[in-house]
Amino acid sequence: ALMTAGLLETIRRKDLYVVLILTVLLTLGASAFRAFGVQGLEIFVKDVAFTAVGVMTTILTVLIAARQIPEEMQRRTIYPLMARPITRGQLLIGKWATAFFTASLCFVLLALITLGLLLSLGIPVKPIFVQYVLLKIVGIGWLCAMVVALSLYLTPAANVTLTLILAFGSGVFNRLLLMAHWEHNLDALWLNLLYGALPHYDYFDMSKKVVFDWDLAPWWVLGALGGYALLSGAAWLLIGWLRFRKQTIG
Repeated sequence: ALMTAGLLETIRRKDLYVVLILTVLLTLGASAFRAFGVQGLEIFVKDVAFTAVGVMTTILTVLIAARQIPEEMQRRTIYPLMARPITRGQLLIGKWATAFFTASLCFVLLALITLGLLLSLGIPVKPIFVQYVLLKIVGIGWLCAMVVALSLYLTPAANVTLTLILAFGSGVFNRLLLMAHWEHNLDALWLNLLYGALPHYDYFDMSKKVVFDWDLAPWWVLGALGGYALLSGAAWLLIGWLRFRKQTIG
């Protein structure tokens, strides 16, 4: 019931429609350059298309997850939920599952429409596209856990701003950290602990490998990333539960 309500809320807000229209326009706009007869623009078109899907999916995921609990509190619809024979931990996991299911469904829809659009333009896509979709769904689950947890500590605006910065800047922040200590010992324990503690949403993005037609990655790599997402996501939900279990509602 929670998942159905979350999906209907996303459809009612028309967030998905806006994202879909923008993605299609960006892809068609990039493909327009092919009219000039310049060879090799297939990579450019795919890059624009999958970059648009990645950016739009991240924004949509953050917006969906960030409003799960705060809006329930604001509308006071959380009281009927709390009246049910469920714990606050179960409610928290239910809200995460709602955000995860809704955002994943939106992403899959965007990815399949983009794939069909590229194929209709005569631009081939290799089988690694399947791994790209699977790993992105895993990343969406991890991102939803972080956003839902932080929504219990921050205001909605602050939560959206911070999580978008962490999501889009995770790769940049981590590279800057390593570059800043490149001339020093990268085996230092504190550096590895700090690097491991930082969010790594960039781990779940295989879009560039799809753009440049890589071969399939070893499946054990995706399994390892799934394990990282499971442990890290569970840690975020635990952080959220520690706040939610004692939070005064009203």
